[in-house]
Amino acid sequence: MHKHFEISYLPLAISLLALEQAELPTFLGSTLRGAIGQSLLQVDKEASAFLYRNGESLDTDRNQVVVKPYMIIPPEICAPRNMIRRGEKINFEFWLFGNASKYAPSLILALEHIQEFGLGAYRYPFCLSEVVNSHTQRLIWRNGSVSKLDMSATFIQGFELTKVTGVIIKICTPLRIRRGGQMVKSLPFMTLIRNIINRITMIAERYGGWVDRSEAEKLQALAAEVCTIREELRIEPMVRYSNRTNRKMDFSGLMGELEYRGDLTPFVPWLYAAQRLHIGRNTTFGMGKIRVYFI
Repeated sequence: MHKHFEISYLPLAISLLALEQAELPTFLGSTLRGAIGQSLLQVDKEASAFLYRNGESLDTDRNQVVVKPYMIIPPEICAPRNMIRRGEKINFEFWLFGNASKYAPSLILALEHIQEFGLGAYRYPFCLSEVVNSHTQRLIWRNGSVSKLDMSATFIQGFELTKVTGVIIKICTPLRIRRGGQMVKSLPFMTLIRNIINRITMIAERYGGWVDRSEAEKLQALAAEVCTIREELRIEPMVRYSNRTNRKMDFSGLMGELEYRGDLTPFVPWLYAAQRLHIGRNTTFGMGKIRVYFI
């Protein structure tokens, strides 16, 4: 099998236990990121800087977004209100890319102290219940006991299929792609594949990995031959409050389905990986999650 790219990552499946009834936002990506970030800043400033502030100076100097070395995958949105009863659990994943995995012990220590910060605007108390390596299903943390041996990374690599002539893309969490300072409202295949390739390449080059650059360039040219045959998109309004800037931020993005036709076989490894890595802006919050169905 041809090697298209390789990115290492440590997937941590985390459970937090509610210590009292809590009403939280339906989309928990920003809430979880904020609480974990506050706790991490207290327990390990180096880890906090690497995970949360990585590349901010470059972002200012070059006026471009620098990919972060982690991603939160929050629980699925399944109700207009998110009422958590006492004793119930919130389950989510926190992925560390490449060399960020060395900060897993600090991240777990921050999770142990998350009760001090709480979740949501009213700081509802939650405590850590368990941490599992979701690739090996080995327990990393339970009842205060940590197993560093089970903090082993795995790899995102190419997955191949033959005779793929179509693909359906379902956007599961709001997808934000900006061009010229404006959010795109339509998604030609060229735009989609360019964003996927850029994300994979930036993670690999910044945090350790490998990408077949010549293949990536060829694919971006081939993408022009893939046609959109169905585009059912809407803008999902979403707002988050930033504790750092003390203001509300617009997090609206595209939701819906797309269908493309053409010779999609060469794109399969990249589309498959995008299901795990998400695409667009604000992936650290769990935005831009997609599901792909090959025809």
